[in-house]
Amino acid sequence: MPQAHSIPPSGNPLIDQQHAQLNALIQQAALAARDGGGPEPFGAALAEFRRVLARHFAVEKVIYSGAGFDAAASHDSAHAAILRRLDGILESLDSFATPASRHLILDELEQTLLDHEMLEDAAYWDAVRAHSGNSPLKWTGLMVIGIDWVDDQHHRMVDLFNRLSRASRDHAHADCADLMRQFLELTRIHFAAEERYLEASGGPLSHHRAEHARMLGQLDELAAADGHKLGVLVDHYLRFWVMEHILGIDRRDLGGDGQGARAPG
Repeated sequence: MPQAHSIPPSGNPLIDQQHAQLNALIQQAALAARDGGGPEPFGAALAEFRRVLARHFAVEKVIYSGAGFDAAASHDSAHAAILRRLDGILESLDSFATPASRHLILDELEQTLLDHEMLEDAAYWDAVRAHSGNSPLKWTGLMVIGIDWVDDQHHRMVDLFNRLSRASRDHAHADCADLMRQFLELTRIHFAAEERYLEASGGPLSHHRAEHARMLGQLDELAAADGHKLGVLVDHYLRFWVMEHILGIDRRDLGGDGQGARAPG
């Protein structure tokens, strides 16, 4: 059975919770490997590990991008390579019929993940720590896109986030649910308006729409979280989600050369 390797705290409780979950899933897969049965239990354990790992990588991308890193190219490539290796293993499970061969695979996966987190992801942790915590998300000049109605909606989004953050820290679950509903409603209206604007102006609509779909899917998952986890998800994930949208995606695609432009009706 592989020896559990602990990844040091990243400074982001959500990332750290996911690291612990991934480590536990490796140990579950090791138990399935040790039992020496058919490929089904071992394959099921690996498939669950792969599912959780893909979600973890998606969360990391939002957090690191929101913290100010353009991690899209090399970082996404590293994630994709790890997931491809897992897919290859899952497609050839019959080749790993003995406990010894299965443990070799698990040792490889565990070491690959540890090396990735310690050698690549750790470079982002100081910036993540600087942005995490209970301080309000401040509206700054860097957030100004230069399109009046976009900036107005972004400002409302930041304000709603801060109200939601305060409510989650106060354990005001009813207020949290209402504020999250308002946040989701504003986000959907805002995304639809941006897409109409890009369509009318000849901007990168297809890519921007795909990014919106990805982000809304993540928000829906967040909104379904129970109250116990909501504080961590709001302050240590949604904060970066808002920053990624404004400072990353919108600054890239909307540019800022449309000062005063009206939202298409």
